[in-house]
Parts: sequence; C-alpha cells; structure tokens
Amino acid sequence: MTLGSYLPQTLLTSIPSTFHPDRKPRRAFPSTAKVHLSTRSIPYPDSPGTPDYWVCRQSVHEDAPVAGSASWEEFRSGLREDHSEHEKEYTPSVTAVERLLDWPSETDVGGGWTRVDVHVNLITHTFHPTALIAPRSFIVLVLSADRGRDGGFVTIQIPLAADSSPEPIRQKITASAPQNAIFASYASVEEVVAGSEGLQWTMATTSDAGGAIPRWIQRSWTMGGVPKAVVADVGLFLGWTARRRA
Repeated sequence: MTLGSYLPQTLLTSIPSTFHPDRKPRRAFPSTAKVHLSTRSIPYPDSPGTPDYWVCRQSVHEDAPVAGSASWEEFRSGLREDHSEHEKEYTPSVTAVERLLDWPSETDVGGGWTRVDVHVNLITHTFHPTALIAPRSFIVLVLSADRGRDGGFVTIQIPLAADSSPEPIRQKITASAPQNAIFASYASVEEVVAGSEGLQWTMATTSDAGGAIPRWIQRSWTMGGVPKAVVADVGLFLGWTARRRA
C-alpha cells in the first residue's frame, strides 16, 4: 500500500470517528479554541491482553495571526517544519533533541502527497523532581508530508527500539541519552487542514512511559497524564507562536 492511499484512509479519516468522545470541551490558555478529547483502546496483535490506549484531540482555530490563534503559515512552519526541534522550544519537559538519521525529501509519492520528509530523532524529556523521576528518552521515526492547503499536512511519529538499531546509531544513542534515562515509546499522528470553519488541528497519540509509573496514572486527567498533556500542548504551541510573531 502506498503512502498516498494509506494515510487518508487509515490514519486521518478513521481516527476521529472511531474514538469515544469526552463530552466536556477543554481549554488551553492562551488558545481561544475549545479542545475536544476522545479515546480508544486498540488491541495489539502480539499482546492481546494489553491494548494500546490512544488519546485524540481536535480543535478548530481562526486562520489568522492573532492572539489565541495562528495562521495557516504559522501552523505549518511550527508543526510541519522541524517538528521535534520546535517542540523542544515550547514544551518544558523536552530537554534534548538529537537528529540520528536524515533522508532527502521526496517531492511526490503519489496520492497527492508531496515533499515527504523522513528522519530519526532521539528525544529526551526531563521531569521534576529529578531525584524521583528518571528522564525518558524516545527514539522516533518522524515522517511529514504535504497535501496542499485543502488537504493539509501530516506529521507522524513511529517508535523505534534502541537494541534493533545499527551499531553506529546505538553509539549515538548511548552518547546522547542521559545515563539514567529510561527508554520509553511514543507514537502519534498529527494533521492540520483548512475547513469552512477554520483550521482543524487533529492529533492522536499512544505512549508508554515505562519504568514504575502505573499506566492508570499515565492515562489519568486528574493525575496529569497524557489526556491533560495533549490539551496543554495546544496552549503551549499557540503561546510559543505568539512569542515568535512578536
């Protein structure tokens, strides 16, 4: 299956309609848009008793460089270009991003998708108190692609394992990751597309922080888990965008 047929059918159009919505819209200052959450547990073929827990958020933003929102160009430059490096600038927990591998852009892969960029990053998150919570390092394959203004753009992150990486890459990982880091896993698919009501921003993610953090805490809004974090990201990104604009 080609990229052009797989992305819109499986990762984009199906996610919002197959997740279970949270009835309460959320807010993420300084964003003026409501953030709608939904979740889904997807069985994993190799571990039927432990399904992947996905969290999806959607928000619709005014297409304008104004307080509480951002223009199409700002969304694209902030989320599509240098995704992980920009995330480090607006996410307090991201303390390091190391580019491990890079491939030349593909200008056209069919299905209307253009300028496909692929690279591998080592991303480290540091949490407080550091004496109690070890840093988490994630190895991710990052894929970004355009489909024009009406079709939007996507950024996909796929988790990779350190022990299955080639020796030169393992050496880079060893040199870059903190000595006490726990290697965790993270996957996400993110899309921004222009619609009649504004710019629709969709992001869905599943992750496992590893270590001794129970999964129920990772999934809890009250305990500051993934659902709360993905909503907060909306405000963090738009606040960062406003500072860049100033």
